[in-house]
Amino acid sequence: MRMARLVMAVLAALTVFAVPAAAQAASGPEIQYATSEYEGNTGVLLVGIRSVDGVSAVHADVKDGTGNVIASSDSFWRYRGEQEDETQVWATQEPFILPQMGYYPVDVEVTDTNGVTTSVTDAGQLAYVVVTFIDSVTVKPATATYEKRSVSVTGVLKGRQPGTMEIRRVADAPVSLLSNDWQETTTGADGRFTAAVPIVDGDRNIAINYSYDQAHPYNMSSSYDTPVVTIKPRATKVTATVSAKKVKAGEPITVSGTATWNTPDGWVPVSTGQVNLLACDTQDSCDYLDGAPVAADGTYTLTATPYQSTTVRVSYSAPARPDGYPDPYVARSQRDVTVVVLQPSSVSDFTASREASGAVHLHGHVQFPGSLTPGTIPVEFQFSETGTGDWLAIGDDDQSYWDGTGYEFESRLTESRSGWWRARYPGDPASFQAAVSKKIFVP
Repeated sequence: MRMARLVMAVLAALTVFAVPAAAQAASGPEIQYATSEYEGNTGVLLVGIRSVDGVSAVHADVKDGTGNVIASSDSFWRYRGEQEDETQVWATQEPFILPQMGYYPVDVEVTDTNGVTTSVTDAGQLAYVVVTFIDSVTVKPATATYEKRSVSVTGVLKGRQPGTMEIRRVADAPVSLLSNDWQETTTGADGRFTAAVPIVDGDRNIAINYSYDQAHPYNMSSSYDTPVVTIKPRATKVTATVSAKKVKAGEPITVSGTATWNTPDGWVPVSTGQVNLLACDTQDSCDYLDGAPVAADGTYTLTATPYQSTTVRVSYSAPARPDGYPDPYVARSQRDVTVVVLQPSSVSDFTASREASGAVHLHGHVQFPGSLTPGTIPVEFQFSETGTGDWLAIGDDDQSYWDGTGYEFESRLTESRSGWWRARYPGDPASFQAAVSKKIFVP
């Protein structure tokens, strides 16, 4: 009796656990889209499928505008994705061959490996259209010049027919070419087009574009970028002569010269353009000093007062175009000249006296009244028995330091002779003037 009850309990338990499994329904594949394979043959249909249990069969019906099936296919292959992937793209093994071009609705049916089938009406569209492309493009010349500022662009507009993949030339089609502005042209009977394209602002490629036109309603648009067309500007030269290559601070310099350019007749003076005078440092950072248009014979004269030793740069540029931008067909040119500007210095005070030990005590200050100060400030002590010449360097202070009133120097020297003493700052031949103190007699 107990055994019978146990068997009945087991059977009841099995029944309870089996019911949910039997009632569980398979979800089946999901058809995500249906579309033409636009990159190659638009007669090929691509179907995007998501299926947990894989795909065993795909069927598609192509319909006309009234809903009648005009073509069908059961021959599909896995176009993208791996067998184990849930999301895959399947494609017809053979393209559809339809009697005329157009956009056709598509019904799709997909069966997974468990035999579960999903059907979708109007799952997508077969765009049975021509894939156009621009071929055999040439650009002549490859470089634009001052004398010839446009290039000739030629090419052929072709179309790959849907289904058959036959290549045909597209006649009487509008083609646009863009450099700075659009240039419009039309293909001939052989699909060939030609256009003169101005090169205006500098090196750049030319965009060629074929867009939709009513005469070819089933042609896809296409585009093409040429290699970069470069500009070879007309070369220029500018000369520079300075009135002095070494001046004291505050003294002006005059720079003069001539600007020329290389024409078909050789190097001749320019008649227009601007010359600017700049002061540049070793990092090629420049400050503007002066500027003026060149004369009709290409000459110029500029005056400036550089405040420190610098590279004086003369720069020639062509007149700006009406839009305010420089003409890329005329090269800039420059000439550099080194100018030394000696900054002022002075020995503002100086004392010399003999101490009880017999040593001569020397003391004073060096000043730099300009806006610049050297990195090192040595002072040389000179002696002369007569005070009128034959100054001898007896000693020095190799570095003076700021003490609040000037750059202080000091020394005690052994010299038993009576005579005259003075202090001299030697300056720097590249940037600072020398300075000498008053002379003092020490018995």
